[in-house]
Amino acid sequence: VEWVTELRHFFPKLQNTIIDFLPQPLGPLPPAAAKYCKRYMKRNSIAQFYDTKYSPGDSVFWNKIGLPNKADKEYVCIGVKASNYFMPKETLSEKGPGGGGWILMDMTLAVET
Repeated sequence: VEWVTELRHFFPKLQNTIIDFLPQPLGPLPPAAAKYCKRYMKRNSIAQFYDTKYSPGDSVFWNKIGLPNKADKEYVCIGVKASNYFMPKETLSEKGPGGGGWILMDMTLAVET
């Protein structure tokens, strides 16, 4: 999500498409985050396809996502996992999605303890 939105921001004439096997973006985050993200991408003309398996060798896949001639460039990001091992324990949440361990920050994105 971050990559496709940055590409759109810095290269506004690109045609961007995001595909996810999950039913919504930002899998482990709260539903409100996914809703916000989907609205943002729609507003910025980023095509979105969820519940869709990436299958680059299948013409049905390309037709389904509106790219019958395939994409000019693909970036595949699979199995991304947040890393917080480098942060002191007092900066991590005790609760939250996945059992906690989220980096706590304020509205300016400064880390909180």
